[in-house]
Amino acid sequence: MGNERDLSRFFYEVRKMATEIKVYRINETEIWQGKLHKVNGENVEKAVRFILRPLNPADAEAMGKLSENIYRHLRKGEECFIHKHSGEYFYNVFDNPHLRYTGIFVGNTLIGMSYLKICENFQELQEELPNAEYDFFRAERNGGKSRVASFGADSVLPKYRGNALNSVMVNYRLKLAEQMGCTDCTSIVDRKNKWNMAPYFSGRFNLFATAVDPSDGGKISLLHRPLGKETVLSCFKPRIMLPFDRFELIDGLIGRGFVGIDFNRETGGVLFAHSSYYTNKGRTIDGIQLLQQRKMVGMSLSVSYTHLTLPTIA
Repeated sequence: MGNERDLSRFFYEVRKMATEIKVYRINETEIWQGKLHKVNGENVEKAVRFILRPLNPADAEAMGKLSENIYRHLRKGEECFIHKHSGEYFYNVFDNPHLRYTGIFVGNTLIGMSYLKICENFQELQEELPNAEYDFFRAERNGGKSRVASFGADSVLPKYRGNALNSVMVNYRLKLAEQMGCTDCTSIVDRKNKWNMAPYFSGRFNLFATAVDPSDGGKISLLHRPLGKETVLSCFKPRIMLPFDRFELIDGLIGRGFVGIDFNRETGGVLFAHSSYYTNKGRTIDGIQLLQQRKMVGMSLSVSYTHLTLPTIA
């Protein structure tokens, strides 16, 4: 039932963004095919076909060109959105058996890519989820057998943005993570990058913490989604909507036990709900829903951004 809800929400998102998906399997490799209806931000009369498939060393040069192209189009202040790498760098990443890159092609041109990296312990995940205090591998979770898929490098050529391609890649990797026996998926997004934040909220990730990326000093949002179960949300505390760029207010909410659970593309607002899921002392029993789940409608609260008053939390 959970997978059906996820897929229905996903296909609602891609229909809304005018992207159609067909799924094929060739030699045990799943390939997605779709149509793009926007080029350079404008609707086109004839849809452009694309395919999404796993990448391999033969794609390394194209990956380097895409990375450099996207970095070149970043505006001032967006330098932390991605890390620029060469084709040689991408050729070497395929030596890591825990790393899987996914690419989107129009014809023979690589127009988008992202990766999934398997993390088997807390130290490995710290490289992908820096300064995260929550331990996804503690013995109380999943019987001590957690396996985390970290998502990253979400990139789409500017010419083809507006077609929900990041949402397509997020959902492709979610399915891949389930097939690889993962219990959780995580990612980091620059706090100013609302364009990459939205697809993860559409994929039902939670914004559970914020931190500083030690590699470039950028401020980042830490995102997480448990697989096969729901995040337990409180039905006794209000839902609060905040603009994505009100960093101090968001940090204050997270410090009081709130997590971001949804994103409004039109207003740039993040919806927060209270949860004990990510507290070090609190424990969530797998498979048992003690409080109201995300799918249940909670109470919304209008908030004054100049003075935020929150309920007292024990």
